[in-house]
Amino acid sequence: MTELGTFLKERREASGLTLDQIQQTTKIQKRYIIAIEEGDYKNLPGSFYARAFIKTYAESLGLDVDELYETYAKDLPKIEPQPTAQLSRKQTYSKASETSSRVSRWVPKVMLVLVAFLLMTAVWYVVRSLDFGGQDASPNEAPSSGVSINQNEEVPEEEPAEEAPVEEEPVEEEPVEETGPIAVTETNGADLTYEIATAERLTTEIHVKESPATYVGVRDTSLEGPFLAPEYPNQSKQNPIVIEDAETDTLRIRIGLIGGVEKIVVNGRELELADSPVTQNIFVKRVDAE
Repeated sequence: MTELGTFLKERREASGLTLDQIQQTTKIQKRYIIAIEEGDYKNLPGSFYARAFIKTYAESLGLDVDELYETYAKDLPKIEPQPTAQLSRKQTYSKASETSSRVSRWVPKVMLVLVAFLLMTAVWYVVRSLDFGGQDASPNEAPSSGVSINQNEEVPEEEPAEEAPVEEEPVEEEPVEETGPIAVTETNGADLTYEIATAERLTTEIHVKESPATYVGVRDTSLEGPFLAPEYPNQSKQNPIVIEDAETDTLRIRIGLIGGVEKIVVNGRELELADSPVTQNIFVKRVDAE
């Protein structure tokens, strides 16, 4: 049993929660919860899911996951590197031989087409020279067109008409107001960052689901900023969570479980939420509209 598993078990028992209740809240199978409490990570489906299960379990107990990870870093399962596929020498030689075989099959065909083209060109030049040799006309005699020209007549020259320049009126481009969902600007581990170009203050609506249970906290800019909404709101009394005209350029929305959030709307536009179990912090930055 690890110190992390012992801490989680003691915290659960102190909260009066059973394994079945944790399973119902987090949707994690009870055998995986027992494995986390006993530090038996080999019974979990991989190190990535093990860390995700620990995060969800800790959030259901109202714990700060960042602080928990820092305190019990040595007890966390290590992320296993994914094996990279490498071709054997035989496979590499086989692919090279196959490519060489394809090239060798096409070379005779290309050479045959090239020789045929050269022969056709040579025949065309021979036929053309024979046709010119049979003509009786002398190259020094100019062909008569049947039209006589009086040398004494002066042909008036036509002056080109001057075209008036056309002035193009400048077209004023009207600012286009962005609509539609707001895409993720930056992803960094458990953090998602969005940017919205507006001159107005940020008004945010956070719609949460009844199940699975989660918590939501909204702060000004960072972990140390003042709360703009209750950290653990009672969903039956406050849903959606609304922050109107926030006097800050950056909101930090901390969520316990991304699956527990239905949608987040900022200044009338919905955020494109990434369905990732590791998402924990959502930053919304206001930038000046150009």
